[in-house]
Amino acid sequence: MSTEISTQRASTGLALQTFDDAFRFAKMVAASEFAPKDFKGKPESCLLAIQHGSEVGLSPMQSLQSIAVINGRPTIWGDAALALVQSSPVCEYVREYTEGDGDAMVAVCEAQRRGYPQPTVSRFSMADAKRAGLVGKAGPWTQYPARMLALRARGFALRNAFADALRGLITAEEAQDYPTPEPVVRETP
Repeated sequence: MSTEISTQRASTGLALQTFDDAFRFAKMVAASEFAPKDFKGKPESCLLAIQHGSEVGLSPMQSLQSIAVINGRPTIWGDAALALVQSSPVCEYVREYTEGDGDAMVAVCEAQRRGYPQPTVSRFSMADAKRAGLVGKAGPWTQYPARMLALRARGFALRNAFADALRGLITAEEAQDYPTPEPVVRETP
């Protein structure tokens, strides 16, 4: 294998041509200030995030900023999911808005797929958040409830209308709200 880094300048940035190129790049990122906290000092995780992101159409740096592992599962941050869907040729539009205030607030996301007769519409309300045990949870659910409702409605609508663009990834915001699964202990006979 070559010891040279063979790169091309693509319209989306650096194009890594070989596994060695990608792993050297991942090692450099893992040792840098550019590494997200969970990837710091973990070149293997950087490389897998880059690979996973490339499978849905993200550049290496976009992948590192947009792919997160939560409860052992790769996920995508909500704004990156929206960007992937909006860049898909089958996306006509995505509209997001809220209705009501306070406990009556509902976030709505409409996602129109080209060729489909009507948009996919998802709603996520404060009542839904309460049922899921999210209201009052420390962090963004307390500080930015309208944004969290919008991200939950978005995640459901985008996954329902554009599963092909997201390739099975759920949003990181949704995955963070799931309880951490208990490890399975199997007894050997």
